[in-house]
Amino acid sequence: MHVASGAIRGRRIECPPGIIRPMTAKVKTALFNIIGECSGYRMLDLFAGSGCISIEAFSHGLTDGTLVEGDYGKRTILTNNLKHAGWETAVPIFMDALTFVQTPPASDKRFDFIMADPPFIWDKKVELVTAISRNRFLKDNGFLVLHVPKKEDVPEEIDNLIQYDDRRYGINVLLFYKYKECDEVVYAR
Repeated sequence: MHVASGAIRGRRIECPPGIIRPMTAKVKTALFNIIGECSGYRMLDLFAGSGCISIEAFSHGLTDGTLVEGDYGKRTILTNNLKHAGWETAVPIFMDALTFVQTPPASDKRFDFIMADPPFIWDKKVELVTAISRNRFLKDNGFLVLHVPKKEDVPEEIDNLIQYDDRRYGINVLLFYKYKECDEVVYAR
């Protein structure tokens, strides 16, 4: 795997052992064409795996990132990928993503951008998004991207979050959520 675009385009990213389904370069490129520049964002990457999505955001100017990965066996690869990318301010946390979002963050620790890329077979996606919403993990004008398989039916409205966009790439679907009361998300469309 490689960084698809941005300042460190082409940088190699190691893939950890075990069950992993990295986002394809086509989908990553499309995601960051939508989001654009990430400088000034606070990002939360749930199910970080190799860190490839966060590292892509780092390549687009992100400095403040928290990466949550529940598989402790991916620790060495993830931390090495962050180091190899030159991202010293990234914060890797090794714990279950659902457990992580069940404790509300301090108001100054909320996120502009949350990426949730769980295994396609994981059946707690709605529970995860509900916890993110109820515990106010997003800033008021922040957005959540949920990566799901094309066959999966995910509600357009989950708790206080509403889907405002979806993009389809083969078997991959990116669902974009924001708070219902939010008029405009942080990135320009």
